[in-house]
Amino acid sequence: MRSKAIPVVAVALLLVARAAPAQTPAIEGATNAEQAISRWHGANATCRSQAASALAAVGACEQRDSFSKLLAQMDYCYGSTDRAGAATWSRCDANKALQDSALAHATARFQRMGGVFVLPATMNGGAKSYFIVDSGAANVQIPEEMVEEMKRNGRIGDGDFLGQRRFILADGSGLQQRVFRIRTLQIGDRTMENVLAAVGAPRSRALLGQSFLRRLNWWKIDNVKNALELEFTGSF
Repeated sequence: MRSKAIPVVAVALLLVARAAPAQTPAIEGATNAEQAISRWHGANATCRSQAASALAAVGACEQRDSFSKLLAQMDYCYGSTDRAGAATWSRCDANKALQDSALAHATARFQRMGGVFVLPATMNGGAKSYFIVDSGAANVQIPEEMVEEMKRNGRIGDGDFLGQRRFILADGSGLQQRVFRIRTLQIGDRTMENVLAAVGAPRSRALLGQSFLRRLNWWKIDNVKNALELEFTGSF
């Protein structure tokens, strides 16, 4: 089922507000690149911490990717200043802009099925599924039976579940869904950590919704190559 974007934005803001505010302060507080870079590093550390709770990790990853977009708007690129150096944020130059684009850019081939775009993805290192690319869905959505299988296989634990949220559907009706954290979601050769997802109805279709798509710098459908192109800066 589809839900409007407003509810999941509210959920995301709730997650950010409750997820270690001392380490991941509001985006609006970053008035210059130095502050944004510092806060990006703080959010990235929590996002990637194995000790962070699912709630804290999802909120931190969301904020980290918002800082990535802010820094890109400030004409900062993410990458190494030399071949041996670690990746970091600094002013873009021609070489670093090319490096940033090459590292951040990915292409994933899809199939057309019944008028929708369907592409393969891997969750939590091994669970594979075909997702419908659905920009009208507020969340990534996983069918209930697939979630239960991942629980049986140990790919989802009790600590990954975040309770229930109420979503508003396109027809104005409400729906209660369990929400949880996908630790890793791989599309093509790019992996996004700690993605908010909802448990869909049994025998529903997996949806690649806005809780994945909004964290990208940009994405587009290439109808010539039958591919989803995306850019995800600062996460490698």
